Amino acid sequence: MTDRPIIFDKGPRPRTTILEDLLDIDARLLAQVARRIKLVQRAAKGRQVLDRELEKQLWSAFDQMSRQQNLDPRMTRQMFALLGSFGLEAQPQRRAADKPFTLIPRSEAADLDITGPRSRAHTRLLAVLAAATGQSVRLSGVVLSDPLIELVKALNQAGAHLSWSEDGLDGSPLEKPSDEFPLVFEDILIFAGEEPFTLYVLLAMALRDAGRSKFAGGAGLKSLDLRPLDLLLPQLGARLAPMNPRTRGLPARLESGGRMASRIELTPDSPPLFAQAVAISAWTYPEGLRLALSADPRAAAAQAAALDDAVSVLNLCEIKAKRKGNEYIIPAGKPKLPKAPALPLDPALSAYVLALPAMAGGFARLSGELTLPAQVLADFKALGLAPAFDGGAAICRHAPLNAGQTLGMSRDAKYLPLALALALRAGGATVALPGDPASRVWSMDILDRLGASFDSSDEPGDDTLVVTSGPQMAWEGVWTSPDAWATMGLALISFIRPGIALDNPGGLAALWPRFWALFNSLPIARDPAPAPKEPEKHDTKPKNRRVRVSG
Repeated sequence: MTDRPIIFDKGPRPRTTILEDLLDIDARLLAQVARRIKLVQRAAKGRQVLDRELEKQLWSAFDQMSRQQNLDPRMTRQMFALLGSFGLEAQPQRRAADKPFTLIPRSEAADLDITGPRSRAHTRLLAVLAAATGQSVRLSGVVLSDPLIELVKALNQAGAHLSWSEDGLDGSPLEKPSDEFPLVFEDILIFAGEEPFTLYVLLAMALRDAGRSKFAGGAGLKSLDLRPLDLLLPQLGARLAPMNPRTRGLPARLESGGRMASRIELTPDSPPLFAQAVAISAWTYPEGLRLALSADPRAAAAQAAALDDAVSVLNLCEIKAKRKGNEYIIPAGKPKLPKAPALPLDPALSAYVLALPAMAGGFARLSGELTLPAQVLADFKALGLAPAFDGGAAICRHAPLNAGQTLGMSRDAKYLPLALALALRAGGATVALPGDPASRVWSMDILDRLGASFDSSDEPGDDTLVVTSGPQMAWEGVWTSPDAWATMGLALISFIRPGIALDNPGGLAALWPRFWALFNSLPIARDPAPAPKEPEKHDTKPKNRRVRVSG
């Protein structure tokens, strides 16, 4: 006998690379996530929440095991919430793999002459003012997206009288006294939908009154990190407390009513849409508000773009808001809304449409007033695609694109797909990236699928992709677009590489639902004819009349 332990020799293990190990771990990890989803769905029994005691036990064990592995507690909370949303939240509808949405546009040159898409920012800001003043307004030709409808529903929960139709938004006058604020938030649980702006503007409007307000939301707002607001809300006499301590998003409770500062300074982490929401609400605050931009240049540029829209709408409604240096000044007052304000064109949506002639040939004409961001206009001109603005319309015609340009508009994430499409058409360009890792990953993925040549630096601070050639091979497989902007960018790319297949084309409902109708109508696109009205009915029979007979 021997005291040595018995060892079962399985022979030498094959040596693997770090990549092979990571791929193996990821495969097993995802398989376990899929198994967990099924178990969570069984435990939920068709509801979107787990039993409170079961969730408490799961979190306690999850937290304990994560600490044993020395994992970051903040990331652990986010991971637990994300795993829950996988099993409990309704997933976006996707097409079956064998029935994808394939982009095969017509090859003729574009002949596009339409009324352009109206500003999404101006629409939502005017809707907020209509709700907060109880005044009547009619907004025509709006982009009726899912986020706009969610905003209307949320404001109506607080007491507004807003409604929508196929191409318009209406605010009805309220019966309350004109000096009484029409929106009520205290002791009401308001569902804010999926979009951050809706939540931000509800919070900003609720700040004016003392009390407690509660807000819930969909998956997008449950996973939204609200900690950047913690530095600003106390200055405005309020605090926001998550109702689920394991997440930093919704549901959350707002406690308001403290002394409000007359000036706040935005931080680099302050969301531009939150700044915009506070600005459009600041006329309700006792002393108005002065908002100073962040000291970080990139953050300040994004915040300024959002605040410029708010100032423009406030001025339209006779609130004398203005920018002075790096400060935005919004005085207290009472807006007076025009009955039927003319909405300008949406800069981002219009930029995608105006880029279409570069991809398909021909021309595009958008009726309406358009102001493109300076960087977008500079990139268009550098590429040789200079739009003209004449007679209340923006016009862009086909022109060969200049290769080797540096495109900076893509530092704003919504212009990244547009910049990639133009870089591919030009045969090469340096494309700036927004800075978030997800944008870099999906950008490189789409370029790989198209067979385009590109370089990506691993150096810290070098957030660019250098595209050195256009598409070199046919599209294979089905892709899930990361967002609606990427879907529109792929629609443009399909003019030079037809056959791109998507499984989630419906995601455009969150941005511009009518885009597919426009895309499918090409090469010739015109405004749709108004729906025919039924002729008025005229009764030709003589009406029965009493005849008085005098004796």
